[in-house]
Amino acid sequence: MIAMIPTLFLLTACTDDGKTSPDDSVAPEIPVLGDGDGSPGSVTWTYILGAEEELDDPRDLGFDSSGNLWIANRKDDRTFIVFDPGRPTQSFDRRQEGAAEHFMEETAAMSFDTGTQFATCGETNNTYNGQAPGNGYMGPVLYTTDLNIFGVANPIGLGSHLDMTHETPLCVGIAWETANVYWVFDGAHGALVRNDFQADHGIGMDEHFDSIVYRLSEPEVKRVQEAPGHMVIDAETKILYVADTGGGRILWVDTTSGTAGNNLRVHDPGVEHRVWDGVDWGVVAEGLDQPGALAMVGDHLIVGEWGNGKLSELDLDGTLLRSLDTGFGSQRLYGIEIGPDGQLWVIDKDSGVYRIDP
Repeated sequence: MIAMIPTLFLLTACTDDGKTSPDDSVAPEIPVLGDGDGSPGSVTWTYILGAEEELDDPRDLGFDSSGNLWIANRKDDRTFIVFDPGRPTQSFDRRQEGAAEHFMEETAAMSFDTGTQFATCGETNNTYNGQAPGNGYMGPVLYTTDLNIFGVANPIGLGSHLDMTHETPLCVGIAWETANVYWVFDGAHGALVRNDFQADHGIGMDEHFDSIVYRLSEPEVKRVQEAPGHMVIDAETKILYVADTGGGRILWVDTTSGTAGNNLRVHDPGVEHRVWDGVDWGVVAEGLDQPGALAMVGDHLIVGEWGNGKLSELDLDGTLLRSLDTGFGSQRLYGIEIGPDGQLWVIDKDSGVYRIDP
């Protein structure tokens, strides 16, 4: 939690350059950074996973109810599950979902419910990893965190997914609301979309016809190719916060507002797909350098700017409380997440996953 970073030297076991790692090995080079005022030693980067563990182009991360860390690895459509992350007992598993070239193609974002299920979405137009012309037949996919099922069960050759919809291609952000409801950043249509899977269809099945999908007519959002556009929902207020990457701003959207509008074309007969009009929304902050990563702690937002590699903590009225230059530079800062330990976990696309201490 950046808000709690004191300007102190940490009393932790560190390498000579201020980095720690679960097995005391030297992590890839990351500068020792302060709390935004340049003071040295007040922040230590704990290395979790990187290229040595075959992590390649990680894009997002999250935690299940057991405290396991899940990482979406875009390069090969695999998922890393890290057990006891950041501890000396850390270990990991690397799994590929059945038919990953569709269900986990180009995964850009993932979001967990209370910890037993999660959903992903991909920045793809459904090309089956470049093997076919894109047809727009893509959207969020629902999974269980049960490790006896995820990436293992494959009853009819479609893997272990629990459900999917196909109305939101080029997705770069996703956020869980309640039950089987997830919001997505639809990069193809420049829109925010509420996706209710309703009852899932069971492990690996293909009855993708009973979802309710509402595309907001406003606000418009703009995808930046290869950049994150992550989102988070305040569980108490039901306000959705969005990193509008191409707009250089953070938006708020009242998910309880608005009314149903016109019907939209559907890929799967039976899906209710409509425009949703008249939502209340506004701008939290603007003038940012391609904000993409987003997390929430208490009544503060943590924003990662893809354009310059900076992390910033904002009040919900947009007031900048503090900032931290990660040293990653441009186009490397991807997913961020507040872990069960209250610390901030960060993805550098090039060198791996880190925990920021304290």
